[in-house]
Formats: sequence, structure tokens, C-alpha cells
Amino acid sequence: MPDYLTFDVGERPDCLFVHFDVDGHFLKLDTFIKTAESARDIIAALDNTFFQGSLQYELIVLPPDEGSFLKKLVIWVTGGTAAVFGFLNSDVGAAYIEGLTGKAPVEWAKELGQANRDHILDASELLRTKEGTAAESTKLTSVHPIATKFRSDYVACQSSAKMIVALTRGILEKETSELSKIGLEAGGLIDALDARADFYAACINDREVKGVGFTPDDKFPVSRMLFPERAQKPVRKEKEEEPIEWVVSTENIYVTSPNWDENDQRARQWKGKDSTLHDCYFVIEDSEFWRLVKRKDLRVEVLDILKVQWAYQIVDGRPKNRRVLCVLEFNENKLADPLSSEEMQLILGRYAIQTVPHSQLSLFDK
Repeated sequence: MPDYLTFDVGERPDCLFVHFDVDGHFLKLDTFIKTAESARDIIAALDNTFFQGSLQYELIVLPPDEGSFLKKLVIWVTGGTAAVFGFLNSDVGAAYIEGLTGKAPVEWAKELGQANRDHILDASELLRTKEGTAAESTKLTSVHPIATKFRSDYVACQSSAKMIVALTRGILEKETSELSKIGLEAGGLIDALDARADFYAACINDREVKGVGFTPDDKFPVSRMLFPERAQKPVRKEKEEEPIEWVVSTENIYVTSPNWDENDQRARQWKGKDSTLHDCYFVIEDSEFWRLVKRKDLRVEVLDILKVQWAYQIVDGRPKNRRVLCVLEFNENKLADPLSSEEMQLILGRYAIQTVPHSQLSLFDK
């Protein structure tokens, strides 16, 4: 048996109590398993959302006291505490921690500091004592081996476990309206709320459970009549649709209606015919092209032909939102080289290349 199970559970700060109000001091196995799994899922949601999955821990079940049904779940943290204390010191963390635990981060920080000082003093006293024999010292070390190593990481792990227990208890114990005010749904803890709903659904399915509490005392603040409301899972927002990918191609455009006012393009776009002789509307975003326009360095004709590198999105099978990224030629006069893939990625993000068949280019290309 691991050494940490030899501690008095009543003194453990990392113990999550789940106290079932039942008459016969027994509980269905299914209720025990499902509520324990729900508690584990809440802790996992806290870890994934707030600590980026870096927390190293185990959830351990200790036996209930004789004559009662008090579930004792010990969170044994062994690493990843830097993320916990980073969260504690963040603005987002401050709001969640105070809302769920009732204690401000500064109080948690004071407790951590005090626990660390007490640990060092206790260990120092053990090493300085001259009354104990070598055998007694060995016995003490076997019971509490970490106390002699001056390891502040042990205190950090225990303090992290205590905080996670408090957060988990808050999610299980507080009313749904309180959790909404804290912002659990908006903050990405919807998985934790789902697990909370599963916890109370398991309690509903066990008719012997009249209430639930989260302390060793015979107090059950969540009565059976409150189970159904808490067993309702939050409505998940529909996932936002993936943004439509941009398609990039190089084409010749036969301009039928230009707009030489750069700032007026959104109100009245350029109009022309693309390589398939279909009407198309587009805006020109090429700043160098507009610089040449302002300098009147372009030889304008009645019917202009642009060779462009443009991007568009396929909506319902048709190109939409055409954007000329670079004007390569104007009436067969070269203006610029094509943009590189890196340059296009900076402008568009993800995109695909569309190759225009040669047969479609024959109208303009010689």
C-alpha cells in the first residue's frame, strides 16, 4: 500500500467527500461507479481547460467509515503544479477560483506559503532532534519519508490537490444559476457541466439516495427534489462552420465595366468576363496597381484586358468574393511577377491552387 494512504483522511486537504443520504448505509454499485466517474470527469475537464492537460494525478477511493456511506476520493497530484499556480495568478483564474471556492487567489497564496513554511520547520525539527534513536528516526521516515527531504514540490502538489478538490466540490455543490454567473459554459467548462449532470442522473436512478452532501458532516444541502434540474445537460452551441477555403488562380479578365476609384470598389465592383466568358465581379487589392493608376502610368483602352492572380471562394458551386491580389499584366504590358505561396498565405491563410485549363485561356492567350 502506498505511504500516502496511511495518513488520517480527516486531516487530508486533498480529499473530496461525497456523502449520500441513505437509510440503510448501502449504495448501489452502479451509483458508486457513475458518481465517481463523474467526479473524475470534472477533474479531467478542469485539467484540460485550465492546465492544458499537464497535471499529473491519480484519483484514489478510500473505504467509507463504518455505519455511514461517505465516499472519499483522494486526488493524489504528482506533477504539473506550475500550470495550476500559473492559473491561480491569472485574471481568468482569479474569477473562477473565487467563484467556485469562495476564496480569493490571495488567500490560496497565503495558505501555500504557510504550508511551505510549516513543512520546512517540521522537517528541520525532525532532523535536529537528539532524543529519538536511530530506529525511531527510521520508523518516522518510513511513515512520512517525504518530510525529511525539504521538498517544496510536495507542498505544491498537496496545495494543488486541495485547490482542485475545492473547484470540483464547487461545481458539484453550487446551484446551476451560480455556475452560470461564474461563466462555466462560456469559459469552456461545458464538459465539466456534462459530468455534473451525469452525477445527478446517477443519483436520480438510485431511489435510496435522498440527498447529497460534500462534507463528512450529516448535512445534505442538495436534496432529491433538486436532482432533476441539476441532471439537465447544458445546451451546446453548434460548432461554427469551417471558414470557406480560398482558391487562387491566374486568369485573363476582359474588363467590361471598370471602376477607377479605389475606395469605391466595395460599393461598385469591377465587372468583366472570366476565362469561361462568364460575367464576374471583383475588387482589385493590388496597391502597386493603384499606385500606377494614380500616376497615370497605364495605357487605358476602350476594352481592357487584365491578367491577374486572384482569389475567390466556391459557394454553392460558383466562385464568389473575387479578390485580385496582383495585377500581372494590363493590356499585355507586364506590371508584376506572381505572388509567392508564402505571400499568398500571409494574405489568405489556407488556400488551394486552381489550374485553369488551357482551352479556357485560348480566347486571350496567344
